[in-house]
Order: sequence, then structure tokens, then C-alpha cells
Amino acid sequence: MPVYSREIKSAPVSPVSDGRPVFGTFSGPFRTFNIRGIKRPFGDLPLPAFLTDWRVMEILRFYFCDSSYIGEIELFDGGYFSFMETVLWNRKTGRRFAYRRLLPPSFMQLPHKPASSITACRTRKRYLRILTRLEKHHLLADFDFVGSDHRPPLSGHLEMHVTSDASVCMSTVTPWEVRRRCEAAMQTAGPLDGFINTGFEVHEIDPSGGVGYFDVRQAYYSLRTKSSLVIGLGKLDGRTVSFQLGNPVSGEEMKYNDNVLFVDNVMTPLPPVRITRPDGVAGAWVIQDTESMVDLVFTPISDSIRHMSAFVVRTSYHTVYGSFEGVLLTASGEKITLRGFPGVGKKILLRI
Repeated sequence: MPVYSREIKSAPVSPVSDGRPVFGTFSGPFRTFNIRGIKRPFGDLPLPAFLTDWRVMEILRFYFCDSSYIGEIELFDGGYFSFMETVLWNRKTGRRFAYRRLLPPSFMQLPHKPASSITACRTRKRYLRILTRLEKHHLLADFDFVGSDHRPPLSGHLEMHVTSDASVCMSTVTPWEVRRRCEAAMQTAGPLDGFINTGFEVHEIDPSGGVGYFDVRQAYYSLRTKSSLVIGLGKLDGRTVSFQLGNPVSGEEMKYNDNVLFVDNVMTPLPPVRITRPDGVAGAWVIQDTESMVDLVFTPISDSIRHMSAFVVRTSYHTVYGSFEGVLLTASGEKITLRGFPGVGKKILLRI
């Protein structure tokens, strides 16, 4: 039986109460998802909240996968600027499509009311809308991107079905380097259906083979932030299996982290892991813990690289499609063996 466990409580109304983070791992979504207003997140300097709130950055990621395609929609709001990126890979041919757009500050608002909210990006060549409808047990994504000389047009409609069981939504509040600051996250997964039109074909996604993964987070990120994470999602012996694993950001990582495994309607909080790349980003990524619950190797297939400068912010992103080999253990001790299991790895450097 696994020896690692984290206390799981019912989600509070908000990740912040009376100006202080509510640290922990929770079952179900926050009613209000907003960490702004934390008292003195940068020490004893008496800075007003409207100034420190500008350091809160928000990320929404929606992953989707079936036997033919795998991809990620990412929306980033850094206060100083916003950014949209959608990357899609054809799993059979290996062809990659990437669509990006730098947006003005506060151009879009990520979901602060997960029960019912809309996040949209509308420009002349890029249209994206994500409807978060947890009260109705689904999430919707619609997109329509104009093509160019280098890429075809892309459009689609995706619907992820979320069970009414709160245990398939994990919310976390973890210290971000120090306890004055925090990162709040919500993650959920489920079967996916819809269609993708790549300009070459209209591909129908059937819920018997489609899987979606939704991840939204906020944090008072540091002036220099480095992170590595991997996300796996797919069908295994008829079951929906998905997970998220990342390098720790807190000195209290055994008690506070956001690693998780979903198998159908069962959630297993996972221990902290270390992601190492002895042969660089293009080589094998080794993901292991100290509790014998995680032992994986992620083998990259295709890397989508993004370098961007916007005002005082510099970013360097690797979004990598690849496959997993290895073993995960559930809370009940069941061994989940992965062979050629699809997923995405991310290596991120953010400088402010």
C-alpha cells in the first residue's frame, strides 16, 4: 500500500481568507477563485494591495487528446500583458500546428467564478472562447484561427464532461517559496467529445476515446520563475486516466503540492517529484518520487518552442508532445502501468 497521503478537505469559498492564504488540498472547486488582496506578500513593506495585486499572474490550460490528436490551449494574464497559445499535434503523422497571439493588458479575464464563467480572446485572426460550467458538469472550448502561408486554418468545438462528484476536482493552495505568498490551482479531468477542423480534415472526437484536462492557477510569481511539469491524459483499458506532476515550489512540499492522478472518478494526491533531463529537453525526462508511487520516463516526440519579450517580462517556453513509460500507484495501491501513454511536458522560464 502507498505510504504517502495528504489531508483532503472540502474546498473553502476562496483560497484567501482575511488576507491570508488557506493552505491545503481540497476536494471540489473554490466558489471564488482569486488570491488578490493578500496582506504584505513581499515582506514588511507597507505596499497597498492594488500595487501588489499587479504581481498576481494567471494561467488557464485546457488539454485535449484522443487517438488522432493531442493539444493544449493556454491563456496567460500577466497584468502587464496577456497571451494566447494553442498547439495541436497529429499523433499519426507528427505534424504540429501552433497559433499564438500577444494581447493588451487585461484584454481577457480568466475564470474567477468556476461554477459559471466565460474566458474569451477575440482578434481579427484569432477567436477563442472557453466556458467554465462546473455547475452544469461540463467545460466548453470553441476556437477559430485564420491560416497563413505557414499554417492552415484551424477551428473546433470541444466539450469536456465533468462528473458531479466533487472528488474529480482537486483544488490546492501551496506556499510559493515563502508562506506569505501562494499559488492557488484547480484541476479536473473527464471524457471529451467534439470536433477539430484542421483545413485538411474534420475530425470527430468520440467520448469513448477523447480525454480532457482543465488546469487554472494564480500565483505571486517570483522575479525569476523556473518550472517543469508533465501532464498525461488518455484511455487505459477503457478507463479515463490523467495526471499532473511538477517540480516543487515550496519548502513544505510533502504537505503542500498539486500533483494528482485521476482514474475515472477517483482522485489520488501524489507526492512531490523531481523532474530531471540529463540529456536536455529533447532527451528523456525522468520523473520520480521518494515514496515509490511515481516512476516515469517521458520521451519527447515534438517540441514547440516559444521565446517572447513584452514590456519588462521575458518568457522562454518549451511545450513538448511525447509519451510516458512507467508506473503510478493509486491511493488504494493499484498499479497503473503506462506504455506509450500520450502527454505533454512543459519547461518554463519567466523573468520579470
